[in-house]
Amino acid sequence: MKLITTIASILLLITPLSLSSQNNDEEKLVRLIKAESAQTFEDTRMNIKRVTGNAHFLHNNALIVCDTAIWNVTKNTVDAIGNVSITQDNTTLRGDKIHYLADSSLAQVRGNIVELSDKDSNRLRTFFLDYNTKDSIAHFYNGGSMRDSSGNFMESEEGYYDSKAKTFRFINNVEMSAEQMLLKCDTMIYKTNPDIVEFYGSMEAWQNEGYIAAQQGWYDRRKELYFFEKEGYILNQQNEINAETILYDRINSQATLKQNVQIRDTAQAIILFGDHAFYQDSPLTAILHDNPAVAYYTNQDNEPDTLFFAGDTIRYKALPMFRIDSATVASSQKRETSSKRDPIKEMFSSKTISNPTTPPDTSHTPIDKPQNTLINPIASGDTSSLTPSQTTLDTLNTTLTSTDSTLIDTQETSLLHTTDSTLKEPLDTTSIRFISTNKNIRFFRSDLQGVADSMEFNSIDSIIRLYKDPVLWNEQNQFSGDSIQIIMRNNQLKKVDFLSNAFSAAKEDSIHYNQIKASDITAWFDKGDLSRFDAYGGVSTITFLAEDSLLTTMNKKECKVMTASIKNQTLQRTKYMETIKNDAYPVIDLSPEDKQLRGFKLRESERPVSRFDVCTRKVKESEREKRSQRTPPQFNYTKKMFGVTIYSGEDHASSSSPALLPQQ
Repeated sequence: MKLITTIASILLLITPLSLSSQNNDEEKLVRLIKAESAQTFEDTRMNIKRVTGNAHFLHNNALIVCDTAIWNVTKNTVDAIGNVSITQDNTTLRGDKIHYLADSSLAQVRGNIVELSDKDSNRLRTFFLDYNTKDSIAHFYNGGSMRDSSGNFMESEEGYYDSKAKTFRFINNVEMSAEQMLLKCDTMIYKTNPDIVEFYGSMEAWQNEGYIAAQQGWYDRRKELYFFEKEGYILNQQNEINAETILYDRINSQATLKQNVQIRDTAQAIILFGDHAFYQDSPLTAILHDNPAVAYYTNQDNEPDTLFFAGDTIRYKALPMFRIDSATVASSQKRETSSKRDPIKEMFSSKTISNPTTPPDTSHTPIDKPQNTLINPIASGDTSSLTPSQTTLDTLNTTLTSTDSTLIDTQETSLLHTTDSTLKEPLDTTSIRFISTNKNIRFFRSDLQGVADSMEFNSIDSIIRLYKDPVLWNEQNQFSGDSIQIIMRNNQLKKVDFLSNAFSAAKEDSIHYNQIKASDITAWFDKGDLSRFDAYGGVSTITFLAEDSLLTTMNKKECKVMTASIKNQTLQRTKYMETIKNDAYPVIDLSPEDKQLRGFKLRESERPVSRFDVCTRKVKESEREKRSQRTPPQFNYTKKMFGVTIYSGEDHASSSSPALLPQQ
């Protein structure tokens, strides 16, 4: 009885194994399901059939169709010739011939053109393609190109198509065209659902005259969104942009930049930094957050220098001149004209100063004694008796609102001065830059440092304007005013104007400061060195005089106008004009309060001592020349496979240097 049970158990185990083995054998075999004729050639070693007339074979649910086939039943292979195709699910392969190895489920498709198409009308063409009917994966090599339903192309030396995952993978010398963009990279993955393209390895893209590069990224074809990361780089005719990540909206020509953002404006010698930025192509706009800063390159006596600015938020914008509202243009031009005037020279030439031939008053100090030199500003305040100087004072505060609106607005001025058929002159397309920053302003240059609450700049007048309790330092001098103008010409510092409630303090020793208080103060520069110092309107001064290196006398003066000439940081002469009042006091008899003019306040603790107190970022070198020489995709495989020329090298050779992606 025990023996019978054991045998029964063995039979139960053997039976399913046998059935499984039989099913597996049937799955491995190719089945002929349709043909007009079949001839058998058989010997003891081989069973071969010649099948003709619209032959249909089935294996792994893949239908092989051809005009003629040599079916080696013994080796389980099919060699199909003429009108050959393989159809599996929604994927179809066509070629001149197929060598099918059923045991390995491998179809080797060859021909003058081999084409694979899917349900989304993507058409991949090549000369060499292997297709695994079990895994539904196609592999092409020696070059291939794919055209999608929108007419865009993707090509590479090698690639794969996973029919089940609906995914194309392109490898080595990958090139793509999409919505007028040309792109190349090392590897590309195209997921037909949800229509996403992924890029890997040395990605570069061109559109119109624009160029962008990164190490990897993706493209959402439905939303036309591009994402690039790792060493992201954008080049256009106006800027170079670096960022670790770039999210680009092609439809709106806008980008979000993150991590180590650098925007270089070569024409204006300006670089902007931040860790988060909004960038818009038209009109050109950038808003930077997260430790933003600006580097403004200058040149003094052929020696390069850099003025670094920083604040909480930096706004940057470029508009053609014809799109800027007339009030902003007028105020900027007036400011520029005013900044070029010299009130002191005008007063002397017009002889409006009483007794202008009075010799310089230098009795308070020996000529050969080096003095702490003063620096910076212009004029506006109580100068009622000085007719020429009244017109030189720029009403800055009345123009701030119009400047701000230009920086923030992107649309309302777009139609100004545009299509009037009565215009006799062409539109002025000169690109004008605007920069503004607010809150916690800090700036540093080797000879100039300062703080403020807000800053404005435009390239119409090239004047840096500081507002809300600004302070500026130069050497041992501290200057302040309700607002400050830093005037640059040809990237050189020309003068600094301190407007309204201007105050200067120059350190004489650890506790004594020479001081000047006036409505306005102007400091003039020659090749970067302070050459003259002017004060206007209700001028009060305190100067400490020394005998045998010991400060003994405090000289206090009042007048309407004061001017001092300086050479090699040494005071040469000083003129006091209009209603002069002069008093001298022994220093030993003065209290600390007596040694200070009203409004005296030291703010040395706020002073940036190096550029790294303002901006710690490393400046990335320009790559414009190198990147401009990069060659866009040539689409050689596409020309061979589809007979389509997407890009002409001659066009690139004659084009200007690349610009940002789309310029509409």
